[in-house]
Amino acid sequence: MRTITLELLRHGPANNQLLSPLTQYLALCENHGAVTVQVPFEHNQFLHRLSALSYRYGADPRSFYLHDTARVLSDLLSNIPGLTAEINRDTGIKDRFTHLRLIVSSSELALLPFELALSPNGFPGAGQSALLQSQTPICITREIRRVPELNDGTPRSPKILFVAAAPPGQQEIPLQAHLLALRGALDPWVRQTDTNRDLDNHIVLLPQATAPQVEAACAAHDFTHIHILAHGIQYQEGYDVRFGLALHHPRNPDGPAEVVSGARLATILRPTQQPDVTDLSRPSVVTLASCNSGAQGSVGGAGASIAHALHDAGIPIVVASQFPLSFEGSVRMVETLYHGFLWGEDPRALLIDLRRKLHSQFPQNHDWASLTAYASLPTTLAQDLATLKLAQASRSIEVAMALADKLTGGIYAATLQISNPDITDNGPSKEDAMRRIEFAKAKLASLLDSTSAPSAQIYGLLASTEKRQAELVAAKIVLETSTNVYELASGEHLQGKDRTVGLLRTSRDNYLRAYQIDRANSWGMVQHLSLVVILSRLSYKDTDEARLYDYKETDLWQLAYAISHRDRNSSDDQKFACAMANLIELYLLSLAMGNWDGKPTPSDAKKEALSCAHGLVNRIGAHKFTIYSTRRQMARYAEWYPKIAELGIVEDVAEALVRALPSTWEESFGTEDF
Repeated sequence: MRTITLELLRHGPANNQLLSPLTQYLALCENHGAVTVQVPFEHNQFLHRLSALSYRYGADPRSFYLHDTARVLSDLLSNIPGLTAEINRDTGIKDRFTHLRLIVSSSELALLPFELALSPNGFPGAGQSALLQSQTPICITREIRRVPELNDGTPRSPKILFVAAAPPGQQEIPLQAHLLALRGALDPWVRQTDTNRDLDNHIVLLPQATAPQVEAACAAHDFTHIHILAHGIQYQEGYDVRFGLALHHPRNPDGPAEVVSGARLATILRPTQQPDVTDLSRPSVVTLASCNSGAQGSVGGAGASIAHALHDAGIPIVVASQFPLSFEGSVRMVETLYHGFLWGEDPRALLIDLRRKLHSQFPQNHDWASLTAYASLPTTLAQDLATLKLAQASRSIEVAMALADKLTGGIYAATLQISNPDITDNGPSKEDAMRRIEFAKAKLASLLDSTSAPSAQIYGLLASTEKRQAELVAAKIVLETSTNVYELASGEHLQGKDRTVGLLRTSRDNYLRAYQIDRANSWGMVQHLSLVVILSRLSYKDTDEARLYDYKETDLWQLAYAISHRDRNSSDDQKFACAMANLIELYLLSLAMGNWDGKPTPSDAKKEALSCAHGLVNRIGAHKFTIYSTRRQMARYAEWYPKIAELGIVEDVAEALVRALPSTWEESFGTEDF
């Protein structure tokens, strides 16, 4: 996305200056020369405009000032030639979106709703709203010079604090609607359990929030996002008028509201982390669904809007409303922003999308113009977002696969000794599991065009997902027909049979791509070899699978064995576990492969595979996901693969390996992280 920086400066402190046509501001746009601009408003005159825009004078005055203010701000921007030149400059960037960074520290300029401005002459879509025109969609964000870029390069697993408050005397708030919107956004990462207790790992709700409760929650948890649903309240601070948030009173929840200023709220949201008091809490995003949370109030004394204060305290992204926000608009804000935030979408593109939705769906209000965003984004934003997208897609696939495992458990019930495979009419459906997997796959596939994403990992995840999809398709046929899917010769389920094999072939090819990109990781090679062996020994071959590659299976086996045998001596537990899991499978595969010099005998292969299984458990412990995934893979060789491929004694050895690997992780399924 192209970025244009515009900074408006004046002499003196940020506060204690009124809007006046006599005040001169210095406008700096990129590397163009500085120009002087003036605001054509007297301060009291503009406060009257803001009152009308805050729905206080009725529909007609609101409509007039909405259009007139947009025109005046357009004239102001047209007096900055550098901005016009920059926005029309051809940068060669394919992305049509433009990010306008507006750096404004003066309190009186923070009053101006720049988001309302029309496109001046020379701008794309001249005469239309600058932020709604379609020729070059623009996202405008506000910024303060002092805000640091909080970024350590590590994509944290998203966790949301939902702060809600409607003290006595205040109107009701759409608590349930906002909670449902957040729950919907979190759905791809919430494991399906009877009690849905996993949701607590992703969101903390304070339905009658007090300032001490919010501070305690921020100190105890590492929240990435904080969503606040509360009323904005105007209050007097000395001779100044400010806006604060109405929270419940800590000592009298049923009494009058406690109004929390922006500066105090910033301290509350960034307490020292407990129990190790070594750093401050640092949410990456705060969204304020409260009227006037972006409103400035008076400018005589030190202080600013709530959003401005939070941003000034070091919170990178703060989204608020400078005018009253409708209930419907606030719900749409949560749905749009949090769905994108959690998937690692560009926040600037999300703001463009949200503003256009608010304008098209709620024409009776100007929620689209109320939306204001403070943002200080790192220079590594594209790489950070790509990393976060990959991490989130991986987490969502893990959840979808866990659900698929529960649904396909019935196929392996005897081998895995599962008494209750959780395939019930009341539980998650096979269609839901497939929907989740397809959605996560689409997110992964979209990352393949990104040069900053580690594509080897993406191909590996895609391959693993497609293999699990093949199982799910097969399970659906088995459960619906009580017939082995590979014995079907006719009927409506033949399409599912073909899709199962097609998914296995795609998985095989993606495993190979993963290995070719990252040859230091032998896992992709082993999984590729596994599916080459299975597909080349199909009991109903329609192509010669063995001739698809210009190498021998035995050569691939020996290469994978050499790498894994070396890594089994690693002091790194993760590398050791991967090597041992590979060796277990390689010894098993050798039983189905042809002869070559140095091939282990069947008895040696079984003995070595069992030895690796015991060694793996002894070193890393029974309650690990690696044990679970290896045990499930062995169950495939025992129950599923033999029904489509001629694998000799593989089935018996696989059953012995399943018995050798404990089911501790599986028995507590859904309570531990992957």
